Amino acid sequence: MNNVVFVPISSEIYNEFVLRYGDARADVASTIENVVADYLERTKDEQYWGEQYLAKRDAERILGEALGDPDKGYQWLAIFLPNGTKLKMAYKGRDYYAEVVHEKIMYEGESFSPSGLANCIASGTARNAWRDLWIKRPRDKEWLLADDLRRNRT
Repeated sequence: MNNVVFVPISSEIYNEFVLRYGDARADVASTIENVVADYLERTKDEQYWGEQYLAKRDAERILGEALGDPDKGYQWLAIFLPNGTKLKMAYKGRDYYAEVVHEKIMYEGESFSPSGLANCIASGTARNAWRDLWIKRPRDKEWLLADDLRRNRT
């Protein structure tokens, strides 16, 4: 538990937990948290939740269908690029963009390795993808050079 809030419960419920555990040192808070987490997981697809939650859930579902499972992606040696990651390369004064979709790097409807992508964008000339590709994963706020990602493994 990193951040916590305190939710009052009646002393009767608290005492019943302690009685059932048979020990006054019982971890009642963890038990209640587990019960609530289980309830939320079991009811996540129910339609009685608030509009804001339903809109967020539906948007995540649509995005997941379009890009793939957000926990999966493309493994580029030591760098993991989750689905939804954007790749960018500047070449001859223009920016070219690709995206990780369903565990593949997609550019103009075709799947590429990072090296293949860089070489394709540069019209078949040999390129170093680590130094030419910029990465923006779904949670990144800014573009990061692939070589910097490889060195820092962030």
